[in-house]
Amino acid sequence: MSLTVLVPKYRRDPNAMVHSAYVGVAQGNRTVTTVNSFNKNTERMETTRVFGQNTLARGQSGHAGTFILGGMVTTLDEVEYLVEAAKEKKFVRQKSSSEIAAMCHELQERRNEQIKYLRKNPSEIPQVKPRRRGLFLPTGVRMVPTGVPGLRIAVGV
Repeated sequence: MSLTVLVPKYRRDPNAMVHSAYVGVAQGNRTVTTVNSFNKNTERMETTRVFGQNTLARGQSGHAGTFILGGMVTTLDEVEYLVEAAKEKKFVRQKSSSEIAAMCHELQERRNEQIKYLRKNPSEIPQVKPRRRGLFLPTGVRMVPTGVPGLRIAVGV
């Protein structure tokens, strides 16, 4: 009997907690979006990189990149919203000291608007599906009790 480990394919979770994000230029003169988050199964960080389709012409970009530090209270959906806002924002050579505060204020207003909208329309609140807990065995394998109390082994049928 061979042991087969089945790993589900990656699914985008908009509520996953994100540590940081970077939008900018990578090697090869391509655009890149990098999102750092904690892995659900281990205590390690995992990085997801998405490279742009086209390369930048010489002198086209005004700045090298934007770094967004989300922390453990920021979801993937909110960080992607901030990334898109950073991409649309026109480059200004001189930045003010209140840019981080303005970004946090914008995110807080967006959260409050979503809460107000979902309170008015409770039918649109996403429902959490109950998870089935337990042992899932492959087809043709079942658990068989042994002579020792409390000990069962997997046997191919």
